[in-house]
Amino acid sequence: MSRLGWLNSAGLLLPAAALALLLAPPVASPAMQQPALSITSGNLTGAYYAAASAVAKVYNRAGAQDGMRFTTAESEGSPANIDTVLAGQAAFGIAQADMLDAASQGRGPWEGTPRTGLRAVLSLHVEALTIVTRSDHAIQSVSDLRGKRINIGAPGSSDHQYAGLLLAAAGVPPETVTFSHHSAVLAADLLQSDAIDAYIYTVGHPNLSLIEASTGPRKMRLIPLGTPVIAWAMAQNHLLFPTDIPTEYYPALLSQGSVHTIGVRAVLFTRADLGEEVVYRLVREVLTHFALFQRQHPMLYPLTPQAACGSAPIPPHPGAARFCREAGLLP
Repeated sequence: MSRLGWLNSAGLLLPAAALALLLAPPVASPAMQQPALSITSGNLTGAYYAAASAVAKVYNRAGAQDGMRFTTAESEGSPANIDTVLAGQAAFGIAQADMLDAASQGRGPWEGTPRTGLRAVLSLHVEALTIVTRSDHAIQSVSDLRGKRINIGAPGSSDHQYAGLLLAAAGVPPETVTFSHHSAVLAADLLQSDAIDAYIYTVGHPNLSLIEASTGPRKMRLIPLGTPVIAWAMAQNHLLFPTDIPTEYYPALLSQGSVHTIGVRAVLFTRADLGEEVVYRLVREVLTHFALFQRQHPMLYPLTPQAACGSAPIPPHPGAARFCREAGLLP
């Protein structure tokens, strides 16, 4: 399905309410009685929850023959997912590639204690660094954030880290900015109520939070990153790359057209000691029915099987590597 699949039969963009319904994650059938393995993801309106639900839906169509099924668990995001999976409280999780790299190297929230037991299962969608502001605020670039109120998520989150990276790239001293640390779930309401001037959210597109923000009484715009800022950020973090945010899913935004920014890959991961056959069967189902998997959410459209089998900063799980080699997607 192309992005035009998100147009109605008259060729018009769907209203936000209808789009929100389409983006809602699938509900697991209570009739399924097989043992469940959980995928810890993110908040209900975010990309991780939708991606985890897509994996579970594709696998569960044929899961009965393997005697297991998958469920999606809501969570607080990448750092929490890494700790939850390593603690054995979930079988799989989704995290940004740079967070997995930090954990495996013992940086950031895991300073001095490398988490060497992480293994990649599948690389997923691109998480784009998104700066959202109101159209009645004089914010056109990162440098305009000087003196503004910005929500950057919880300490230790990727949004929090990228805020510091962007401000440094644009030459904005942190002491000139007023930061708040609310969840991205609350950021849209805070922006609409004028409690903040902008928020930073690293997420796959389209997502329900931005739909909510853009369809309120106050008009919103997305702030692009200039070429020097993108180049500087990439020089600081080798897992970042240039990407564009498509705005056709957000017809209520003040301006349309692709928004240039930076992105990082989201990765489905597990523990090194999870059974090889479990991971093999999961990867087999997703890659064998890859077109169906992509149709579960537009952010998955650009993903290719080759990218799904690579692009991770941690070693692949043996079960994932085995199927990717059999499919000719790994040497």
